Amino acid sequence: MNMKKIIATVISILIILNTVIFASAISYDSPFDTGTLAVERYRIPALYTLNDGSVLASADMRYSHGTDAPHNIDIAIAISKDGYANWNYQVLNHFDDYKDGVSDSGSASYIDSAVVQSKNTGRIFIVCDTFPTGGGYNQALKGTGFTEINGRKYMLLTDGENTDKLSTFNYYIGEFSKGFADIFTRSGEKTSYSVDAVYRLYKNSQPLYITQNGGDKRVQQNVFYNASELCCYLTSYLTMKYSDDNGKTWSNPINLSAQIKNENEGFLGIAPGRGFVTEYKGKERIIFAVYDNAGISENVSTIYSDDNGVTWHRGEETDRTLSVMKTSEAQIVDLGNELRMYARNNYCYVSYADSTDGGVTWSEFKSDYSLSANGNCMSSFINTDKKVDGKPVILASFPSDNFNRANGVIKTGIVTDGDVEWIATYNLNDGFCAYSCMTQLSDGNIAILYEDEAAHLDYKILTINENGKLSEINGENIEQKETSFFNKVLDFITRSFGELLNKILNDLFGFLISVSDCVENVLLSNSAGR
Repeated sequence: MNMKKIIATVISILIILNTVIFASAISYDSPFDTGTLAVERYRIPALYTLNDGSVLASADMRYSHGTDAPHNIDIAIAISKDGYANWNYQVLNHFDDYKDGVSDSGSASYIDSAVVQSKNTGRIFIVCDTFPTGGGYNQALKGTGFTEINGRKYMLLTDGENTDKLSTFNYYIGEFSKGFADIFTRSGEKTSYSVDAVYRLYKNSQPLYITQNGGDKRVQQNVFYNASELCCYLTSYLTMKYSDDNGKTWSNPINLSAQIKNENEGFLGIAPGRGFVTEYKGKERIIFAVYDNAGISENVSTIYSDDNGVTWHRGEETDRTLSVMKTSEAQIVDLGNELRMYARNNYCYVSYADSTDGGVTWSEFKSDYSLSANGNCMSSFINTDKKVDGKPVILASFPSDNFNRANGVIKTGIVTDGDVEWIATYNLNDGFCAYSCMTQLSDGNIAILYEDEAAHLDYKILTINENGKLSEINGENIEQKETSFFNKVLDFITRSFGELLNKILNDLFGFLISVSDCVENVLLSNSAGR
């Protein structure tokens, strides 16, 4: 074998080695790792693949704490063109009555978000819970916080300290025009006050200010801050924003409570994660699951829009068997001829109910005894375009420990005659595992954003084979508990020296090719001189 063939063989071996190493460890970045946007802690994941293949992630910015409202909490989103890397960030919903990072139960807050996109128009919807200063699940008082005048509902305000007594609410926000609305007395007299589209307060068209808690910054008053001259009612509100340009810009916040909340409900919250799109009687329907605490225990229902989010309606209250006891955070999948909603409860199994009228009414909730879980935790359920034996595949993720939020799993189910058979289990992690949200990427892989520690989000991308079994994208078998020594070495090399190794190999290829050309020229020269 001459010198050039030897060098070519070495180059081929190095190319193969390089291909093996980098094909076995596809890289991806978590959208909300610790320190993102200078935030230490994140909770409550939402994940959705948009119509153009890009991926939108959403989460609670919990700053330096992991506590639910009332606390300093805002909503951030991240968008990647493929769901693997290069996330672009926006703080979508933000209150600044308290300095970011200051943990205090007095702050107004945004918490729990759900995402969906219209297939027909491309409009993206994000809905989240919204609380005024000091508000949370337990503090939310019964009532909508709105009054009805001539068939229309308007947000009530008070200038007193008793924001928990409706008798003191002598003002309301009028109709918005060009981003502003005047404020009136209950008797209909126009005042000197007004608000802008994000509920910041003005008097005689001049902004009003307060000093930010936890800092010396002056911030504009907002009717959601109890230190403002006019304040809203202490209850829960649902805030929606939408985007018509794939998440680049967003609408002003729209308060949905007037349309869908009942006066006997204190808390009415969104089921975080994903909304759902279906077609009913020839029209596209946007659906979100919601839950309330008006009864003895929590109860799930839906809100839905048939006109691209302009108007919203409330589905009927659901019933449940004795074994389910309550229903709350829920996700919806399509089984073909009906929709199925899987809901959080306080039993050891995930519960479900079915709808044949596009998500307005639901059958009685009962337990799925194939889904042994920590039932009192949010879970994720999605449709996929995968099939096993010609049957559609759905996926479910949840903590599998019956008594703790721990030991995450992803279950593969196949839809058969309007029911689901769970055929495979992927072990997501050992130890702490709580909320999760999945999406199918445009390349067919499955992404999951999940809580692997208290107030920390991890991110994984998985493949699914023809038998419905999931595996890491580096090809490791999900049922293989011990990784082979060769894969461990490759993983260590790639994670530690991936970029450097790739550069070295590329430079080495170039050097060897140069050597080959040089040797060939020398040999040809010597041959010619004999």
